Parts: sequence; structure tokens; C-alpha cells
Amino acid sequence: MSQNYKFKSLEIAKASQKKEIDETKNDDFKVYEIGESKTIDFVLLDETRQNFPYSHYLTSWLGVESEERVIKIFFATHMVTVKGFCLDKLYESLLLQELKILKENSERYLKYGYSETPFILSIIIKWKKDK
Repeated sequence: MSQNYKFKSLEIAKASQKKEIDETKNDDFKVYEIGESKTIDFVLLDETRQNFPYSHYLTSWLGVESEERVIKIFFATHMVTVKGFCLDKLYESLLLQELKILKENSERYLKYGYSETPFILSIIIKWKKDK
């Protein structure tokens, strides 16, 4: 005869590992980071990154274009267009100049339901050309 024993220490270890995996998954969907910073770093889907100093920040605009929520951020040399959902919090952080990172995510992650948290579908960075 054999018996199966359940050790409490093994259950605790498994629960801890599961929690770490869940936290990692949540970090994958994090589209912004706030805190004290002198720059804003934009991260595109292909992991291309570009940052701009707040000293070059001119103004920003929050609105709707083609039925999509949009933030347009105007810098001295570039205009950045951010499209997504629930962008109000990001706009407020931009006003306070505490936005550090904005990260673009794939539409496939929308199935997880982002009804109250910001979600960025696209970031478009354009150079302002002299005319």
C-alpha cells in the first residue's frame, strides 16, 4: 500500500511560482510607466525606441479621429500620435510631465478586456519638415 502525502511546503512553493508567472504576464500588457523623468520613451511593437526630453515638449491634444481615441504630442522637432483606449489617464500624466514610457501593444491582447486601463494600439512618430 502506498499513500500520497501533500506537503504544505510544496504547495506554498507552487503558489509562489504561479504568482510570479501571473505578475510577469501583467507586465507584458503594461503600456505606460509614470514617475519622475526628464524624457518620454516611446516603445514600438518591433522594440524600436525613441525618447524626447520634456524640454522639447510644446503641447498635446486629446480627442477622437476616425472613431479612435487619439493623443497628439507636439515636440519641437517631431509629432507623436498615440492611438488606443482609455487614454485620459495618459493625457493627465503628460500634463503633469510624469509620463516616462509609452509602449505600443498588439491588437491580439484586446481579447483580455481593457475597459478601464489604458491600451495603446499604435504610436506614430513623424519628423516635422520645414516647408
